[in-house]
Amino acid sequence: MSRNSRRCWSKSIGERGHRVRLYEARPGGPIMRSVFVAGKEVRKSLGHRDKEQAVQQGYELLTALLANEEALDEQSLTLGLLADLYHTSPAHQSKKPRTQRAEGQILRRVVEFFGRTRRADTISESDVKRYTMARRRGDVGRPVGDRTIGADLEMLLRAIRWAVRERKPNGERLLKENPLLGVRLPSEKNPQRPVMKHDEYLRLLEVAQRVHPLLKLALIVAEGTGRRLSAWRNLYWHDLDFEAGTIRWRAEHDKKGHEQVVPMNQAVKDALVAARRAQKSIGDTPVFPAPQDPSSPCRADLLGTWLRKAYDLAEITPQPRGMWHPLRRKWATERKGYPVKDVAAAGGWKDEGTMLKAYQQADPETIRNVVLHPTHRLVSR
Repeated sequence: MSRNSRRCWSKSIGERGHRVRLYEARPGGPIMRSVFVAGKEVRKSLGHRDKEQAVQQGYELLTALLANEEALDEQSLTLGLLADLYHTSPAHQSKKPRTQRAEGQILRRVVEFFGRTRRADTISESDVKRYTMARRRGDVGRPVGDRTIGADLEMLLRAIRWAVRERKPNGERLLKENPLLGVRLPSEKNPQRPVMKHDEYLRLLEVAQRVHPLLKLALIVAEGTGRRLSAWRNLYWHDLDFEAGTIRWRAEHDKKGHEQVVPMNQAVKDALVAARRAQKSIGDTPVFPAPQDPSSPCRADLLGTWLRKAYDLAEITPQPRGMWHPLRRKWATERKGYPVKDVAAAGGWKDEGTMLKAYQQADPETIRNVVLHPTHRLVSR
């Protein structure tokens, strides 16, 4: 090693068995911390390079770990230790990195509100109501509605359910019972789930080319496949088989990690063939290349910006929460006459109940057909 080469900084806090190690993965890089929780090493980046701040955080973490260990020895489980153990569990680690980060942020927010040293088995309905009121007022982050609050508490409930199933090395359960069993979490009474009308879709198509050439293709693919934005914007040309007329939807770009090969309709196929001819691209290149970096897929926020411009040009007022998802609801709603299992599989839903509850919407024409359906039939003898 060269004499001028810098060494990675490191520091250990605590004693053997109760130690927090702080270190640089590379000279001058972000500081990492390493601790052992329930016999498993947990590593995490602190997200900064400040050694003094890292040492202070190390002492705070060591104090919390000692409190958690003492609590566990006393046959109780603190929320802080519950969160640490859940984050290192296969139930959490097996999920997509993006999902892991989102779950970690939510669980951390809830645990910090109640306190890391709070015993998990003492959480009650009153605590649920207290957290709900605090989130509505904006005492914890910005003010949010019941839908977000319910998702926060559902994350805590998910960790609690896991702890009830998980066991300590001595065979005892981490948590003897679910303290929130039977407690109703807040939910949105009248959720806004807009569905794009077909005439609005056609008007957006007319102005799409004036915004950006990729927007028209995006609208056709989104409307014709019913897939999530994250799925179709990450399509590559080698995912398309024009001879077989199929699209391969990759697991790494699916919210549920589900991989499928699904037929494409003619409108989608024609649009993709024309786009490939215009882009002169094949193989390992994105169908929706980013303007600044054609080797990478177009960003979701940029596609949203283009769609908002198209709404303005078409003189259409988008409904609340109405960017790309209304197209997915349009796709599902227009296919209500087909078997639910087949519609869910074609659109990429693993949970048929979610599709029925949040995507397939009632519409006047279908309601009219249901009401006017003959209730008496003549039987020929």
